[in-house]
Amino acid sequence: MRKTLYQVALISSILTAVGCFLFLILVYLLGANPFGQYKLLYLPIYAMGIVGGLKFFRDNRNGGFISGSQAVFMALIINVFAATLYAILVYNLLAYIDKNILELHKNELALLLVKTKDAMVEQFNLAQYEALYESIKSISAGSIAMDEWIKTSAIGFVLSMAIAVIMKKSPPLSL
Repeated sequence: MRKTLYQVALISSILTAVGCFLFLILVYLLGANPFGQYKLLYLPIYAMGIVGGLKFFRDNRNGGFISGSQAVFMALIINVFAATLYAILVYNLLAYIDKNILELHKNELALLLVKTKDAMVEQFNLAQYEALYESIKSISAGSIAMDEWIKTSAIGFVLSMAIAVIMKKSPPLSL
C-alpha cells in the first residue's frame, strides 16, 4: 500500500506541475506576462492536482478511505514534487526555449517602476529607486524559477494541509 501511495503522489505531482506550466504557456500565448499580475492564477489548478491525487488514492486504491496522516503525507509529497518540477519547467522555458518571456517580464517591471517613480522616490529615496531599477537587469531564469519554487511550495504547503484535512475519510468504527 505504501508503494501505491508514492506512485499516486508522484503521478499527481507530475500532472499538477505540467498543468500549471501549460497554464503559464496559455497566459503567454494570450499576450500577457505570465509572471506579472496573472502569476497566481494557476493556484486552482495546483489545488485541483492535490485534491485529484488524494481523491484518486482514497477512492480507487485505498478502499474509499484515507487517514489524516496519509492525506497530509501524500499532499505534502505532491506539493514538494509538483513545485520542484514546475520550477524546473519554468527555468527551462526561460533559459532555453523562449527567452522573450524573460525580456517581457523585465520590460514590464521597468515600466511599472517608471510609472510609480514619484511615489517610490517619496517613500524611499532616489538612490534606492535607481538601485531597484538597475536590479531588474540582473533578473535571470534561475532567479524567477527559484521565486516560483518558493512561492508555489509555500502556498502549496498551506493548501496541502487544508485539503488533507478536508479529504481524510476514516472507516466506520465496528463494534
